[in-house]
Amino acid sequence: MKYKASERVDVEIGWVGGSAESHALSRPVKRYDLQADYPRLVERLRAWGAEGLSAATMAERLNAEGFRPPKRAERFSAAMVRRLLWHLGLARREPHGSLAGLGRDDYRPGSLGRRLGVTRDTVRRWLRAGWLTTWRDADGHRVIWAAASELRRLRELHRLPRTWANKGRLAQLKVPKPRPER
Repeated sequence: MKYKASERVDVEIGWVGGSAESHALSRPVKRYDLQADYPRLVERLRAWGAEGLSAATMAERLNAEGFRPPKRAERFSAAMVRRLLWHLGLARREPHGSLAGLGRDDYRPGSLGRRLGVTRDTVRRWLRAGWLTTWRDADGHRVIWAAASELRRLRELHRLPRTWANKGRLAQLKVPKPRPER
């Protein structure tokens, strides 16, 4: 058996009668760069990345063209493609949660939570309840608008005890201010 630096292995079987058979087998490998079609895979990912295709679409196309990931996986997933793009230096956007492209009063859930001293889960609960003013960025992720007056409202909302006596004030605090037009 002769090992190559790819998933393809040439096997020669020698029979007792003197005849021999040669076969090419495929073996599992640990890394993409050990696959014979790795250069073609990288070229495809570069081209599709330039077209702006999503990782899910790239995964579907790779599977349709017969590419296989290493480590005995059967099919590419969107997460596998995103990791591969990142390792190749082809990731085309900031990671979700980055502050890139946000305005002065714009926040992601984690950064708003840190600013207010509450957990990200609390901010997410407020999002679901509709107590925050949000808009969508170019990737479709929510961005929270909170100027100084909104930050004060949210701090008071978080501190105010949920009692019958505070029912009216809580109702006022749950209504977000609209984001000014830009």
